[in-house]
Amino acid sequence: MLKLLIADDEVIIRKGLKAAIDWEKFSIQVVGEAEDGELALELAKELKPDILFLDICMPFLNGLDLIKQLENLLPDSLFILITGHDEFSYAQQAVRLGVFDYLLKPVNVMELENVIERAAEELKSKNDLQNRDKQFEGNRELLKIDFLQKWIEGLIPKEKFNEEFHLFNIKLDGTIGVSVIKLLNIDLHTAEEFWSEKLLAFSLGNIIKEILNNRLAAEIFEDKHGQIVILLPVDRAEELTTITQHIKEKVETFLGKTIVYSEKIAVNTEEIPNIYQNLISQLNSHTNVSPMVVLAKNYIDQRYFDPFITLNEVASSVQVSPSYLSKQFKNELGASFIQYLTKVRIEKSLLLMNDPYLKVYEISEKVGYSTQHYFCNAFKKVVGISPSSYRSGSRK
Repeated sequence: MLKLLIADDEVIIRKGLKAAIDWEKFSIQVVGEAEDGELALELAKELKPDILFLDICMPFLNGLDLIKQLENLLPDSLFILITGHDEFSYAQQAVRLGVFDYLLKPVNVMELENVIERAAEELKSKNDLQNRDKQFEGNRELLKIDFLQKWIEGLIPKEKFNEEFHLFNIKLDGTIGVSVIKLLNIDLHTAEEFWSEKLLAFSLGNIIKEILNNRLAAEIFEDKHGQIVILLPVDRAEELTTITQHIKEKVETFLGKTIVYSEKIAVNTEEIPNIYQNLISQLNSHTNVSPMVVLAKNYIDQRYFDPFITLNEVASSVQVSPSYLSKQFKNELGASFIQYLTKVRIEKSLLLMNDPYLKVYEISEKVGYSTQHYFCNAFKKVVGISPSSYRSGSRK
């Protein structure tokens, strides 16, 4: 029920208003009466009515001054003035100041019902809007994740996602690092420990959030395939590789599991859905293999920058013979050990190519090549063009 307070120094007006209409018909209850402005102020503070009928001329505190004292205390309440003809100019002024409406004495019943009906409708609309806002705030994070999932899947029109960015306060500006991370329930230690997939996903999410705690603009969420997506504004491409490697090391240290990931730099937000789809394809090709090959790939991913890494070293890390590992690479990945290692190194170099501060010879060193000459040959063999052509814009 809506609460109504009537304030007028004339008893006949107060009693007349109470008896004029069936208030319950409008879901309104008359909760108080006041014969002067000061009493009306005290009752309003105590009862917090939704609607106030106020006489303009009352002892101690007139209607307009009363409204000024109550407008901050009762911001959602509606004020309706009761006035005589000789006070009409004050009523018009009050309406311009935000008073809902006014009624002339003697009050006409039809006019009273009309004003009350409109007031009840307005309060209902305000209440519905506030409820929707509360419901939205209560579910904001879930709604935001739902939007991000649909957006990266390409289901949100380009002209609409900026509006949603504003709604959810998403701040992905400039160069954006895009990482898709998949946690594999493969134990890295000899003594296996059982983890449910839900607990693993929860723990992975917590590790990532802890590492990115100071990156307020980062967006971290689970996609519809159960993989973690990180969207992170970065100044340099190398930041993304460093952060993802840190995540991998922490997961292996604290969970005893491994992750596979794909990452790329987007120069603007419009690229992100297409980049995401490409990264998913890469991940799928990486994960449809045996645990032994996964662990070997994991070892390479952690040490690809070492120019002296060998097949024997990787085979020893997963406790199989070099010849058997070489055979499994061919069978499961369709590539030799050297071909796969080269592919990993060139993929990492492509990420670093987006960093204008890095020279080509520096990139070659960071991805495990002892000389720039060997790097350029390998790059051209895999990508089809030289590093300098790739950087100058001849990207295929």
